[in-house]
Amino acid sequence: MEYPESLQNYALEEIRRRIQTGVYPVGSKLAPQKIASELSISPTPVVAALNRLISQGLVEMLPRRGFLVKAFTVEDISNYFDTRTMMECWAVKAAIRNRTRFPKILAEMGEIVDRFDGVDPTDLETARELETQFHMRLIRMAGNDQLTRLYEFNWSVGSVFFVFSVSKVLPENFRISLQEHRTILEALTAGDEERLMTLLAEHLRFLNKAIDWYKKAESEHYKEEG
Repeated sequence: MEYPESLQNYALEEIRRRIQTGVYPVGSKLAPQKIASELSISPTPVVAALNRLISQGLVEMLPRRGFLVKAFTVEDISNYFDTRTMMECWAVKAAIRNRTRFPKILAEMGEIVDRFDGVDPTDLETARELETQFHMRLIRMAGNDQLTRLYEFNWSVGSVFFVFSVSKVLPENFRISLQEHRTILEALTAGDEERLMTLLAEHLRFLNKAIDWYKKAESEHYKEEG
């Protein structure tokens, strides 16, 4: 098997992918020895990767329990989406200004949009990956490396909730959301700042509905405990 630059990076990316896709569910224990065995590497780079994931907000370390996939409160999730919206809307003006500077990124976004057309709304893993690729490129169009790093950090947490959120949406509504990427790209290519801002804000509506569902579920949970 070929690994990335280092075993630690390999472990980091694989553990993060498994968290984001639900292989390691929220609240589950992450045993370094077990993960090392699964990845066919030693526990040392796995422990280093888990510590990095703590700093990224995906993992937590609890006394006598070890490493766990971090659980998120409704407030955590709402803060993530607010931050995502702020960053993407801030990037709009610069992305439009840079559309002739980064033709390769625009072309890649077009290829991703074409792939969205063939995605089954029930294939949440493929949808999550394409969603990540498209919006990361929108952020990169702004030409601000610090913004890109902050967005990547924010998305590492938000992508965990992505699969959960879209699972609460009717497949047909989710299909409409996937198709919205084409109109977003068209507005960007045309340099229509006002329309692009509006489209991005509306694009998150199905996620906001899922947050409302999550709030209701949490409220019912506390009522039962009370």
